Amino acid sequence: MRAEVLLVSVAAVAVRGIALPVTPIGPFCPFRSSACADGGALGKQMADLTSKKMPDFATEMARLQLEMQTGSAPDVSRVRRLANDLSEAEVDWKAMLTRMQLTDDFQSREYYKMTAAWAALQGESLETIGVMMRWQADCMRAFADGQPPLPPPPGVDLGRLMEKQQRQQQQGSASSMMGSVGAAQAVTTTPFTGSEEAFQSEVVRNEYEELCRNHASIIGLGESYGTFDAVGKLAYLDALDGIESRWDVFFSRFALMGALNPEFKEQTDTYLESMGMNTERFREVLKEAHELMRRDAEKERDGQL
Repeated sequence: MRAEVLLVSVAAVAVRGIALPVTPIGPFCPFRSSACADGGALGKQMADLTSKKMPDFATEMARLQLEMQTGSAPDVSRVRRLANDLSEAEVDWKAMLTRMQLTDDFQSREYYKMTAAWAALQGESLETIGVMMRWQADCMRAFADGQPPLPPPPGVDLGRLMEKQQRQQQQGSASSMMGSVGAAQAVTTTPFTGSEEAFQSEVVRNEYEELCRNHASIIGLGESYGTFDAVGKLAYLDALDGIESRWDVFFSRFALMGALNPEFKEQTDTYLESMGMNTERFREVLKEAHELMRRDAEKERDGQL
């Protein structure tokens, strides 16, 4: 028993002192609820918007801007079509966010809260993003109709908006908020295959398999999260925090041995790059998302919701 305590203590020190790679938590969790899984209602909606509509729009917009920079007159019918595409994407995105916010499924709600937290860290809100998308679409239609551009919504900093658009183009994403949800769907593998040298130990193998089972089980339980009372929601968040801490301890033992599944690292690195995040910022966003959910549950418990 003392040896087990010592092992955990050493691992905990490693967690504090070493920059760990991303663990399979939040959107990096390979265990999907039925709503978020490939083929699930929300999963299909995410894939259609973030893997097809918005990338196509980003590509067309980049071509249009390049043509204008070279002095070519843009095709007004093409501009009008892109404006309509942007309006349609905004409606779809808003519907998807509403669905994530109101569903009983925890994983869907977690995606929503992460998107809101990431927007807030950039000085925005989900509502203002929608307002900006609608305004941009209206400006494009005005251009196509030969009308002067519309004034920006109150409080909009056009210089900051242009900087953001340039940054998103460099990242290859039409909207980092939308991209966050789509990129999350691309993480489909576990951090270890189970065939690494470290897993020759039966103790290690059993611990890993139990952790995966426990994590998959709590994701399944979370499909009814919205039906829990406030105390149940808080207990669920505590249990999930426990799972995440166990992953940190496990990673602290084996990540530095080069045992991390290359496919998992590639998928998570792609997500972070697309969002302009590092590991520390990702953990900060996920922590804030869970804190938002915890505050919601506490308000419900105190009769404020």
